[in-house]
Amino acid sequence: MMTRTTTFLALLATTTLLHAQYGTFDAAFVKDAHARTTLVVLDDGDSPYNRAMIDAVKANWKFTGTFDFVHVGELATQPMSADNLYLLKSAKNDPEKHTAVFLTLIQGWKQKKNETMQATDNAFTTIPADQELAFIMIDPKAINEQNTGPMLNIYVKHLQDYLGMVEKGQITDKTTADRIYDGRTRLIRDTELLVAEEHLDKSVADAGAIKAEYQSPVQVVKLADLVNAVKSGDRGKTVTDMLLTGDYKTKWCFKRVFNAGTGELMFQSDDAALYGKKEGFLIGDFKSIERAR
Repeated sequence: MMTRTTTFLALLATTTLLHAQYGTFDAAFVKDAHARTTLVVLDDGDSPYNRAMIDAVKANWKFTGTFDFVHVGELATQPMSADNLYLLKSAKNDPEKHTAVFLTLIQGWKQKKNETMQATDNAFTTIPADQELAFIMIDPKAINEQNTGPMLNIYVKHLQDYLGMVEKGQITDKTTADRIYDGRTRLIRDTELLVAEEHLDKSVADAGAIKAEYQSPVQVVKLADLVNAVKSGDRGKTVTDMLLTGDYKTKWCFKRVFNAGTGELMFQSDDAALYGKKEGFLIGDFKSIERAR
């Protein structure tokens, strides 16, 4: 089997939650994956997630020449194939027992006798780390209940952007990945930044508080309006994304900014959101974007 570098050790390097995105750092692993078929794993039954994922893949999946759709129940009962890639939801826990769900691209493998795929709430829990090509943290509940399905367009594009940089040798470890994403942050100021009200921490009063620190074009909008910007695919706009994990005493907040058209990750930050604090974008995040060079 091909030897490849994985992020498993990096994911367990801290006592905070698993990193919100990354994947393999092995260019040969990525290059080899192009020739395979991608099976997109949907929830059992029908769901807003399913409909949004089908639309996102049909519109944006270019990593492999062919793709098809299966459901979680089908994948649990049929053998995994080493000839296929699988785009699915996976669930991971960190040492503090936080749980997060990720949209994950994996390469199939020849399963051992009696080895089965285990899933909880349509997210697989038994994915070997060395089979992962790329992953990004998502919020399936928000997709199903808050109509944020179009964000899957962003996530699908992001995964492919990440893999392209690994294949070209631009990303060889977490440090080089972070350097690239940090280098994009200043470019947010060349766009109109759309900030969802729902993504702001309660310490940020309004758009005026942001504009006092951030001098480039910015609007605070309803989450629905931000999602509509993602639907339009406007490269001249960037959009916030925010996810919370854990509970009241262990909560963690992950913040990201993506280009609405390309899906490129342009800013990332995370904070402990303990006892109801720091549950969203802070004024300090906008200061960081304003000062990025």
